Amino acid sequence: MLPLTHCGFLHQVYGLVLSIIPLVVPPSGDEAPAHWVERRCSAMGTDLHIEISGPTRALALVASEQALRAIEATERRLSTWSNHPLSELARLNRATVGQPMALSDDLARELRHALYWSQATNGKFNPAVGPLVKAWDLRGQGRRPTAADLREARACSSLANFEFHGLSATRLSKGLTLDEGGFGKGAGLDAALAALAHTQMSSVRLNLGGQWLVATGLGTESASTTSFTVAHPRHRELSVLSLTMTTGSLATSGNSERGIVVLGQHLGHLLDPSTGRPATDFGSLTVLAPTGLAADALSTGLYAMGPLKALEWCSHREGIEVLALVVSSNGLQALASSGLKGRIQPCDSELQVEFPVFSTPVR
Repeated sequence: MLPLTHCGFLHQVYGLVLSIIPLVVPPSGDEAPAHWVERRCSAMGTDLHIEISGPTRALALVASEQALRAIEATERRLSTWSNHPLSELARLNRATVGQPMALSDDLARELRHALYWSQATNGKFNPAVGPLVKAWDLRGQGRRPTAADLREARACSSLANFEFHGLSATRLSKGLTLDEGGFGKGAGLDAALAALAHTQMSSVRLNLGGQWLVATGLGTESASTTSFTVAHPRHRELSVLSLTMTTGSLATSGNSERGIVVLGQHLGHLLDPSTGRPATDFGSLTVLAPTGLAADALSTGLYAMGPLKALEWCSHREGIEVLALVVSSNGLQALASSGLKGRIQPCDSELQVEFPVFSTPVR
C-alpha cells in the first residue's frame, strides 16, 4: 500500500471556505459540558481537520482516530492516482470488458449514490469522466486534445458503457474508467461520520480539503450552529459573506485558482461532460447537502450547469441549497436558493444577495 502522503485525489472541488465560527448553543443545566478534541493531519492528498466533542476527552480522542481510519480506508478503496493503483475502484477500471466484477458493500453504495446524482443532473456530474481527464492530462502537465481525441474521450466517458448490478458492475468498453475526483472526498467524509454512529460523540466537524461535514446535537435534543465564511472567487483572502448550518455537508467549486496552462492559456480543472471541455469559469458555486458525497458530486455537476440553471435545478430538490458567486465586469453578484434566506450575511453592505424565483425552467 502506498503511503497516504503519496496518494491524492483529483480535486475537482476546491474550498473557498476560509474559516468557521462555531456558534454553540449552551447546554441545559442537566447536560454535562462537552470535551472537544481537535486534530490536523493529511488524508486523500490534502489537509484533514477533525473536531469532535464527547463526554470525555479520552472518548473524543478515540473517536477522532476512528474518523481518520475510515477516511484512510475510503482512499484505499477509491484512489486511482498511482501508475499501478491497487484500489478496488482501480481494479474495476481494469476489469475485463463484459465480465462482471463483484463489489464490496462500501464501493457498491458509493457508486450507487454517484450514479444517482449523475442521473439527477442529466450527466453534468459524471463519475465516468476518467477518459476526459486523461485527454486533457489534468493529472499531468496538461494538453489540449485534438477534435478526434476529444470525440473518442467523450464516447468512452458515456455511462452507457457501464452496467451496475447492485453488488457487481460490468465495463462494456475498454476505454471506460471511473474517476473518484468528483465524489471521493465526500465519500470519505460520509464514511468518517458513519464510523462515529455508535459512539457517544455529541458534535462533529470535519474539513477535508475545503469540504465540510457537520453533525451536531448527536444524542441530544439541542444542536449548535456553525457559521462559514465564503471567499471571493478571485481573491481567496477576501471573505465576502457568511452562511450558517447545523448539519450536513458544504462543498465549493471554482475554476479560477486551479487548473492547467496550455500554450499560455489557463484551462479550468472542472470539465463539462456534455461538451468534454472545461466548464465556463463564472466564479464559484457552493452546495449544501445532507451528505458529503451529494455535496461533492453536486458542487461539480451544478457548476457545469452554470449559476442560473443550477439554482433552477435546486428549486425542485428538497434538502439541497446553492450559493453562486458570479464575477462580471459589473462586480460580484451573489445568487442563492430560497432555503438560504435568513442564513446568509454579506460581509460588505454593498453586496446584495438575490434569491431568484423560477416559474419556468431556465433555457
